[in-house]
Amino acid sequence: MGAPMTEQDARPGEIAQTLDRGLQILECLGGRSGGLSVAEVAEAIGVHRSIAARLLTTLDRRGYVERRRGRYSLGFTLLSLARMSSAGITAVAMPLLEETAEKFDVTSVLHVVDGEEAVTLASVESPRATFHIGLRVGARTPLNVAAHGLAILAGREPRQGERPEVTRARSVGYAVTTGEVVPGYSGISSPVVVNGRCDASVGIVVPPQRGEFDITELGPAMAALAQRLALVLG
Repeated sequence: MGAPMTEQDARPGEIAQTLDRGLQILECLGGRSGGLSVAEVAEAIGVHRSIAARLLTTLDRRGYVERRRGRYSLGFTLLSLARMSSAGITAVAMPLLEETAEKFDVTSVLHVVDGEEAVTLASVESPRATFHIGLRVGARTPLNVAAHGLAILAGREPRQGERPEVTRARSVGYAVTTGEVVPGYSGISSPVVVNGRCDASVGIVVPPQRGEFDITELGPAMAALAQRLALVLG
Protein backbone atom coordinates (compact mmCIF):
# COMPACT_ATOMS: atom_id res chain seq x y z
CA MET A 1 0.00 0.00 0.00
CA GLY A 2 1.30 3.49 -0.86
CA ALA A 3 1.64 6.44 1.44
CA PRO A 4 -1.62 7.96 2.74
CA MET A 5 -2.99 10.68 0.51
CA THR A 6 -3.24 14.22 1.77
CA GLU A 7 -6.16 16.62 1.77
CA GLN A 8 -4.77 18.31 -1.35
CA ASP A 9 -4.64 15.01 -3.24
CA ALA A 10 -8.44 14.83 -3.34
CA ARG A 11 -9.16 17.55 -5.92
CA PRO A 12 -12.84 18.55 -6.38
CA GLY A 13 -12.87 17.46 -10.03
CA GLU A 14 -11.87 13.88 -9.28
CA ILE A 15 -15.40 12.59 -8.88
CA ALA A 16 -14.55 9.06 -10.04
CA GLN A 17 -11.74 8.80 -7.52
CA THR A 18 -14.02 9.88 -4.69
CA LEU A 19 -16.62 7.33 -5.75
CA ASP A 20 -13.96 4.64 -5.97
CA ARG A 21 -12.82 5.41 -2.43
CA GLY A 22 -16.39 5.20 -1.17
CA LEU A 23 -16.82 1.81 -2.81
CA GLN A 24 -13.53 0.64 -1.33
CA ILE A 25 -14.85 1.57 2.11
CA LEU A 26 -18.01 -0.47 1.57
CA GLU A 27 -15.95 -3.46 0.45
CA CYS A 28 -13.69 -3.17 3.51
CA LEU A 29 -16.64 -2.93 5.88
CA GLY A 30 -18.31 -5.89 4.20
CA GLY A 31 -15.48 -8.13 5.36
CA ARG A 32 -15.44 -6.92 8.98
CA SER A 33 -18.29 -8.02 11.22
CA GLY A 34 -17.06 -5.83 14.08
CA GLY A 35 -16.82 -2.68 11.97
CA LEU A 36 -13.86 -0.33 11.53
CA SER A 37 -12.75 2.93 13.07
CA VAL A 38 -11.98 6.02 10.99
CA ALA A 39 -8.24 5.37 11.39
CA GLU A 40 -8.62 1.75 10.29
CA VAL A 41 -10.64 2.76 7.24
CA ALA A 42 -8.05 5.41 6.31
CA GLU A 43 -5.26 2.83 6.54
CA ALA A 44 -7.24 0.22 4.61
CA ILE A 45 -7.90 2.44 1.57
CA GLY A 46 -4.68 4.47 1.80
CA VAL A 47 -5.99 7.98 2.43
CA HIS A 48 -5.55 10.69 5.07
CA ARG A 49 -7.76 10.23 8.13
CA SER A 50 -9.64 13.48 7.45
CA ILE A 51 -10.61 12.25 3.97
CA ALA A 52 -11.80 8.93 5.38
CA ALA A 53 -13.86 10.79 7.99
CA ARG A 54 -15.60 12.90 5.33
CA LEU A 55 -16.35 9.87 3.19
CA LEU A 56 -17.76 7.96 6.15
CA THR A 57 -19.90 10.92 7.20
CA THR A 58 -21.36 11.13 3.69
CA LEU A 59 -22.04 7.39 3.54
CA ASP A 60 -23.58 7.55 7.02
CA ARG A 61 -25.97 10.31 6.01
CA ARG A 62 -27.11 8.28 3.02
CA GLY A 63 -27.56 5.16 5.13
CA TYR A 64 -24.85 3.12 3.43
CA VAL A 65 -22.93 2.84 6.70
CA GLU A 66 -23.85 3.29 10.33
CA ARG A 67 -21.75 4.43 13.27
CA ARG A 68 -21.87 2.70 16.64
CA ARG A 69 -19.50 3.46 19.49
CA GLY A 70 -16.98 5.03 17.14
CA ARG A 71 -16.93 2.16 14.65
CA TYR A 72 -18.57 1.95 11.25
CA SER A 73 -20.39 -0.99 9.67
CA LEU A 74 -22.63 -1.45 6.64
CA GLY A 75 -26.01 0.29 6.81
CA PHE A 76 -29.56 -0.61 5.85
CA THR A 77 -29.54 1.23 2.52
CA LEU A 78 -27.28 -1.47 1.11
CA LEU A 79 -29.71 -4.14 2.29
CA SER A 80 -32.55 -2.37 0.49
CA LEU A 81 -30.52 -2.18 -2.70
CA ALA A 82 -29.61 -5.84 -2.39
CA ARG A 83 -33.28 -6.78 -2.07
CA MET A 84 -34.14 -4.72 -5.16
CA SER A 85 -31.28 -6.30 -7.09
CA SER A 86 -32.33 -9.80 -6.05
CA ALA A 87 -35.90 -9.10 -7.08
CA GLY A 88 -34.70 -7.93 -10.49
CA ILE A 89 -32.58 -11.02 -11.06
CA THR A 90 -35.43 -13.27 -9.96
CA ALA A 91 -37.89 -11.55 -12.31
CA VAL A 92 -35.50 -12.09 -15.22
CA ALA A 93 -34.73 -15.68 -14.30
CA MET A 94 -38.22 -16.96 -13.46
CA PRO A 95 -39.42 -17.62 -17.03
CA LEU A 96 -36.27 -19.63 -17.73
CA LEU A 97 -36.58 -21.55 -14.46
CA GLU A 98 -40.23 -22.36 -15.14
CA GLU A 99 -39.41 -23.50 -18.66
CA THR A 100 -36.61 -25.75 -17.37
CA ALA A 101 -38.67 -27.25 -14.54
CA GLU A 102 -41.48 -28.17 -16.91
CA LYS A 103 -39.26 -29.43 -19.71
CA PHE A 104 -37.22 -31.82 -17.55
CA ASP A 105 -39.85 -32.49 -14.84
CA VAL A 106 -37.49 -31.36 -12.06
CA THR A 107 -37.06 -28.51 -9.60
CA SER A 108 -35.02 -25.65 -11.07
CA VAL A 109 -33.02 -23.39 -8.78
CA LEU A 110 -31.13 -20.11 -8.83
CA HIS A 111 -28.42 -19.31 -6.31
CA VAL A 112 -26.37 -16.18 -5.66
CA VAL A 113 -23.23 -15.50 -3.66
CA ASP A 114 -23.12 -13.84 -0.26
CA GLY A 115 -19.55 -13.92 1.02
CA GLU A 116 -18.50 -17.56 1.22
CA GLU A 117 -22.06 -18.86 1.03
CA ALA A 118 -24.56 -19.62 -1.70
CA VAL A 119 -28.08 -18.34 -1.08
CA THR A 120 -31.20 -19.81 -2.69
CA LEU A 121 -32.81 -16.96 -4.61
CA ALA A 122 -35.51 -18.91 -6.46
CA SER A 123 -36.84 -22.45 -6.59
CA VAL A 124 -39.42 -23.63 -9.13
CA GLU A 125 -40.98 -27.09 -9.06
CA SER A 126 -42.31 -28.92 -12.07
CA PRO A 127 -46.11 -28.62 -12.44
CA ARG A 128 -46.10 -32.44 -12.65
CA ALA A 129 -43.99 -32.87 -9.52
CA THR A 130 -44.94 -35.82 -7.32
CA PHE A 131 -42.19 -35.26 -4.76
CA HIS A 132 -41.67 -31.84 -3.20
CA ILE A 133 -38.10 -30.90 -2.35
CA GLY A 134 -38.97 -27.75 -0.44
CA LEU A 135 -35.84 -25.68 -1.09
CA ARG A 136 -36.48 -22.58 0.97
CA VAL A 137 -35.72 -19.23 -0.63
CA GLY A 138 -33.03 -17.61 1.51
CA ALA A 139 -31.49 -20.93 2.58
CA ARG A 140 -27.69 -20.85 2.79
CA THR A 141 -24.96 -23.41 2.17
CA PRO A 142 -21.17 -23.04 2.05
CA LEU A 143 -19.83 -22.43 -1.46
CA ASN A 144 -17.82 -25.66 -1.35
CA VAL A 145 -20.93 -27.77 -0.72
CA ALA A 146 -23.42 -29.01 -3.34
CA ALA A 147 -23.56 -28.46 -7.08
CA HIS A 148 -24.90 -24.90 -6.93
CA GLY A 149 -21.97 -23.68 -4.83
CA LEU A 150 -19.37 -25.69 -6.70
CA ALA A 151 -20.65 -24.27 -9.98
CA ILE A 152 -20.06 -20.73 -8.73
CA LEU A 153 -16.51 -21.63 -7.72
CA ALA A 154 -16.01 -23.21 -11.14
CA GLY A 155 -16.94 -19.90 -12.73
CA ARG A 156 -14.06 -18.23 -10.90
CA GLU A 157 -10.28 -18.52 -10.91
CA PRO A 158 -8.93 -21.81 -9.48
CA ARG A 159 -8.29 -21.92 -5.73
CA GLN A 160 -5.59 -23.90 -4.04
CA GLY A 161 -7.05 -27.09 -2.58
CA GLU A 162 -10.37 -26.79 -4.41
CA ARG A 163 -12.52 -29.89 -4.72
CA PRO A 164 -11.96 -32.08 -7.80
CA GLU A 165 -15.62 -31.56 -8.68
CA VAL A 166 -14.94 -27.83 -9.06
CA THR A 167 -12.00 -28.44 -11.39
CA ARG A 168 -14.07 -30.81 -13.49
CA ALA A 169 -17.03 -28.41 -13.56
CA ARG A 170 -14.74 -25.67 -14.85
CA SER A 171 -13.84 -27.98 -17.72
CA VAL A 172 -17.26 -29.36 -18.68
CA GLY A 173 -19.42 -26.35 -17.74
CA TYR A 174 -21.51 -27.87 -14.96
CA ALA A 175 -21.16 -29.39 -11.48
CA VAL A 176 -22.87 -32.57 -10.25
CA THR A 177 -23.32 -33.78 -6.67
CA THR A 178 -25.65 -36.17 -4.87
CA GLY A 179 -26.91 -36.07 -1.30
CA GLU A 180 -24.97 -33.00 -0.15
CA VAL A 181 -28.04 -30.94 0.82
CA VAL A 182 -30.95 -33.38 0.75
CA PRO A 183 -30.14 -37.11 1.09
CA GLY A 184 -30.51 -38.96 -2.20
CA TYR A 185 -31.22 -35.86 -4.28
CA SER A 186 -28.83 -34.88 -7.07
CA GLY A 187 -27.94 -31.36 -8.10
CA ILE A 188 -26.71 -30.25 -11.52
CA SER A 189 -25.72 -26.58 -11.78
CA SER A 190 -23.77 -24.25 -14.05
CA PRO A 191 -22.05 -20.93 -13.35
CA VAL A 192 -23.70 -17.71 -14.54
CA VAL A 193 -20.84 -15.50 -15.71
CA VAL A 194 -21.75 -11.88 -16.43
CA ASN A 195 -19.07 -9.48 -17.69
CA GLY A 196 -16.34 -11.88 -16.58
CA ARG A 197 -17.68 -12.20 -13.05
CA CYS A 198 -19.48 -15.20 -11.49
CA ASP A 199 -21.78 -14.49 -8.56
CA ALA A 200 -24.59 -16.92 -9.35
CA SER A 201 -25.44 -20.38 -10.58
CA VAL A 202 -28.51 -21.96 -12.11
CA GLY A 203 -29.45 -25.61 -12.16
CA ILE A 204 -31.83 -28.38 -11.24
CA VAL A 205 -32.47 -30.82 -8.41
CA VAL A 206 -33.35 -34.40 -9.33
CA PRO A 207 -35.17 -36.62 -6.78
CA PRO A 208 -33.97 -40.21 -6.17
CA GLN A 209 -37.41 -41.47 -7.23
CA ARG A 210 -36.53 -40.32 -10.73
CA GLY A 211 -33.98 -43.15 -10.92
CA GLU A 212 -31.17 -42.96 -13.45
CA PHE A 213 -30.86 -39.68 -15.34
CA ASP A 214 -28.85 -38.79 -18.41
CA ILE A 215 -26.12 -36.38 -17.31
CA THR A 216 -24.94 -36.08 -20.92
CA GLU A 217 -28.29 -34.42 -21.65
CA LEU A 218 -28.95 -32.52 -18.41
CA GLY A 219 -25.41 -31.22 -17.86
CA PRO A 220 -25.07 -29.42 -21.22
CA ALA A 221 -28.68 -28.24 -20.86
CA MET A 222 -27.77 -26.47 -17.59
CA ALA A 223 -24.69 -24.93 -19.21
CA ALA A 224 -26.91 -23.61 -22.02
CA LEU A 225 -29.43 -22.31 -19.48
CA ALA A 226 -26.68 -20.44 -17.62
CA GLN A 227 -25.51 -18.86 -20.86
CA ARG A 228 -29.05 -17.73 -21.71
CA LEU A 229 -29.46 -16.15 -18.28
CA ALA A 230 -26.06 -14.46 -18.51
CA LEU A 231 -26.98 -12.92 -21.86
CA VAL A 232 -30.19 -11.48 -20.42
CA LEU A 233 -28.45 -10.14 -17.29
CA GLY A 234 -25.49 -8.76 -19.22
